[in-house]
Amino acid sequence: MRHAFIVDPLASLSVGQDTTIAFMREAQRRGHEIHTCGVGSVAVSPGGRTTARLAPTRMLEGDPWYAAEMEVELPLDEFDVVWMRKDPPYDLDYIYVTHLLSLVHPPTLVVNDPRGLREVDEKLYALRFPELCPETLVTRSIEKLMEFREKLGGEMIIKPLGGCGGEGVFHLSPDDRNVRAILEMATEHGLRYQLAQRYVPEIREGDKRIILVEGEPIGAVLRVPLHWESRANFHVGGRAQQTELTPREREICDSIRPALVREGIVFAGIDVIGDWLTEINVTSPTGIREINELDGTALEMNVLDAVERRADARRSGGGAGGAA
Repeated sequence: MRHAFIVDPLASLSVGQDTTIAFMREAQRRGHEIHTCGVGSVAVSPGGRTTARLAPTRMLEGDPWYAAEMEVELPLDEFDVVWMRKDPPYDLDYIYVTHLLSLVHPPTLVVNDPRGLREVDEKLYALRFPELCPETLVTRSIEKLMEFREKLGGEMIIKPLGGCGGEGVFHLSPDDRNVRAILEMATEHGLRYQLAQRYVPEIREGDKRIILVEGEPIGAVLRVPLHWESRANFHVGGRAQQTELTPREREICDSIRPALVREGIVFAGIDVIGDWLTEINVTSPTGIREINELDGTALEMNVLDAVERRADARRSGGGAGGAA
């Protein structure tokens, strides 16, 4: 098969941690062609075909870890699979590119489904399952946020809707005299939406990232925060710890599986703190490399199996459209 990966600049990827690299290595191991491009090169030609400037790319051992040839403008429907692996932020440009990817002609498979990428907002989609989430308020009103904090006993978490990797996340405690100033800054004086949630004290034990393929859990890692941090994200110092799924976490996966399958989400990473679902990550989820190292697995094989299965079905007439 021919695979096109839409990614951040290859030189910026962490060779030891990046999940996209694991996917590309596994695709190459299976004999597939790999081409890479940046999100800024995706375009639509006058004939209505979605194109990109793509570089044939080989995975290498050691440093450098890749070799990319000269870029060539190609229609994306000439590929069997197009991977949208651009990291957030989930901004307007990201949304525009998903619309361009929705124009990719069949039988090319786009992973994840461009419509699903637009619909499954990482912060908001989980709220379709309120019974699974901590008590939540979404607003840009400082007064409503203050009232919600009071209702919760003075303690809550706030995060911007478009943030990623823990950026802009604040733990507001009952005795913090800077709460209103923080809310003024976070909302830009009432102009920027915030998601506020009841503080879940189990965060001190860790924030669990669960990897789902076609809605089924295939692995998990516990991200344990530093003792002075409220955030457990790896890039702010969270420590990876081996873990297993609890019955409650399996219940959460079972509850959201039909919706993810319906939205065409092949690969997702959900975040669970204690008994509560906090995020559903579908844009460019990570965590596979840490799970592989801790559990001695190769979860990228599960993902490539699912992608190959779907791509084969499309080529044999089992699917329609450019999405998953």
